[in-house]
Order: sequence, then structure tokens, then C-alpha cells
Amino acid sequence: MIFTALLAFTLPAVVHGQTEGGAWSMSADAAAGFSLASDGINPASSDSAALWILTANFLHRYDSPGWGLVLSDSIDLSGIAAAASGIGGTTALPSFAPLITVYEAYARLDMGNWGQLFVGKRRMGLGIGSTFAPGDLVDPRSGFWDQKTGFRGLDFAASLGSDIALRMALSLDRNFEAWAAGVRAKTASTSAALAQAYASALDGASGPADPRLITWAGSADAQLGSLQLSAAGVYRPDSVERPSFGFSYDLDGLILQGEGAAEFSAYGNAAPTNPDWYGTAGIHWMASGDSDSLSIALDYDYNGRAGLLKHTNYLLPWISYTRNDVLNAYARALIGLDDASALVSLGLTLYPTQAFDLEFTALFGSGTSDSEFATLSSFAPVASPGAGKLSTQVGFDARVHF
Repeated sequence: MIFTALLAFTLPAVVHGQTEGGAWSMSADAAAGFSLASDGINPASSDSAALWILTANFLHRYDSPGWGLVLSDSIDLSGIAAAASGIGGTTALPSFAPLITVYEAYARLDMGNWGQLFVGKRRMGLGIGSTFAPGDLVDPRSGFWDQKTGFRGLDFAASLGSDIALRMALSLDRNFEAWAAGVRAKTASTSAALAQAYASALDGASGPADPRLITWAGSADAQLGSLQLSAAGVYRPDSVERPSFGFSYDLDGLILQGEGAAEFSAYGNAAPTNPDWYGTAGIHWMASGDSDSLSIALDYDYNGRAGLLKHTNYLLPWISYTRNDVLNAYARALIGLDDASALVSLGLTLYPTQAFDLEFTALFGSGTSDSEFATLSSFAPVASPGAGKLSTQVGFDARVHF
């Protein structure tokens, strides 16, 4: 974390600076604003909170013939400014703690024109699903609306001509998690809870370096005219096997997508259990003119509890309109079909001048008291266990790009 913070602030000093055979570059944005959350539409309710927003995102690159480096990270200095008594009162607010998040940090080695090797933390994007990815067990999500974060390990990509791509990955995430859990357990050896957490992280392995903690993944993608096919697989020794198959077809601008996966689980010498099934299907359409564009999409997910979600059947309708250099507006809803609850997200971004945005957002949860989206839960930054019922959140921020 300390290294990341130093790198995030020292790299801008050499941005676009030239070194022999290569060059550094950086792009970044920073936002400042506020967010209000409450129970329903009444901000004066006993369950309410105000959050100040102060964030910065950085993308650093070093490109040189044959190799390169990438660091994508963020610094979040947001915090709760005030809370009503239902969330603990202003005398019991959570302590302020800056948050540094590393999304990607890797080195790239080019192997001629046909392959690349990546070492570090990187997104792989296994499978073909653009919203739900039932076959992907190596790229975890930090939140449903967010892009997936990368995994730590090795990633190899190769091209066999212009129409066939191969990818292979070795994820060491579980090894690092077990090592960290072991360090915490040894630091406080009297804590039975930490010892149990360490045993759980090992998941039957003999230690953090045990190969049984490694996750292997691979995929092959083929482009056949308007049809794209993808076959992938994830394997964890003595634990999980998850093959998947997907397709995408461009029907005169209407994109049809589908992907299915089956997970076979076995531990030790036990025979594999009957598979768990996962799937997604979607329709995406976009129309654009000289100065504006409209996008509409509808995705269905089966067995969403494999990710951040709890139930089996979900719909995600989404619409976005962009007026070049003027505004972007979107509306989307994650609908749980099993308990008739929904999470609705609205957004409007104005572009008053170059490299400066004004963003308005709103988030609403609906459903019966015990349904999945009755409250915002982890989807809202001020919602946390014991925080009271928060079902509405509105926010505003100003963002500058540099």
C-alpha cells in the first residue's frame, strides 16, 4: 500500500518524460462532491447519513519496445460527514481511513507479434459475457456496478492469425490470501477466530505455497464473420472444475450474446458432485448519429449467487443516451425475479467544458423488508452492517480529467 501511494504521487513528476527507448505517461481524474442516503425519500429520517466524496483515479504506463509496465489505482478520501441517530449518531461515526485500491499492477513482455506475457495483477476478462460472466472465477468484483478487479499471478495471451486468440492464466490470489491470514493468526496467536480464518483460507492445503491453492484458467476465442465463439475453463486442484462456452452474434447492429457454465466440485478423493449450472443471455443495440448515440441492453443471469448476488434469476435492463460534448444520461435496474426486488441506478453527466464533468447520481432499492434489494446494502458507500435501513441515495460531484 505504501509503495502504491508513493508511486501514484511520484509518477506524475515524470509524466510524458522520455527515457532511453521508452516513455512514461499518465492519465488521471479527480472528483469532489457529496452523497446523501436515507430511508425512503426523507433525508430527515432516523436512518440517514451524509458522505463527502473526494477521490482520484490514476493510470500510469511505461512503454518500451518489447515490454511495458502498467499501474491502475485509486485513492479515496471520502468519509461520513454526519449521521442521524439510527446509524449511531454523530458521536459514533466510523473513523476516517484513506483507502488505496490497486486495480492493476503488472509488467508486460512481448513475444514478437504473436504473444504477450503479463506478470502481476491484471484483468483477464474470461469468457464472452459483457455484464454477467458465469465462467469467470479469476476476476473478482469490487461491487456489482464496478469493473472487475484483476487477479495476481501470470497471464499469457497469444494470437493465431487474426481470427483466433488463446489465453492462459495462473492465479495466486488464494495463496496470497492464505499467507496474509497466516500472518494475522501468528501475530495474535491467542485468537481462535483468526486461527479458524487461517484454516479456512488454506481450504485443506498444507500451507500458503501449496499448489492446491492455485487457480488455473484458459480460453480460446474464434471470430467467424459476424459470429464470435469462446470456450473457457477454470480449474482448482481437488476443488473446482468449471468449463464454459459462449457466443456473440452481430445481427446488423443487434448483438446477441449467450454463455453457459457448469461447475463440478470435488474435495480430496471424493467423486465430483452433480454440476451447478450458470448462464447468461443478452441483447445489446446501439444507434449513433453525427452528434449523439443511444444504447439499449437487456441481460438475464441464471444462478447469480455465484457472484455477489444471493438468488437465481436476475434481469438487468439498461439504456444510455450521449450527446457529444454535452451530456450523458443513463438508467439501469438490477431486478431480482425470485423476490420481486430491484436496485435502480440513474445518472446524468454534463460536460460544460473540456476535461471537466458535473455528475448527478441516484440509487434506489425497492422490495419487501426481507428482499435482497430492500436496502442498498454494500451497493451504497455509507451502508454497512448495523447502519440502519438505507434505501435511497443521491449524489453530486465535479470531476476533472488531467
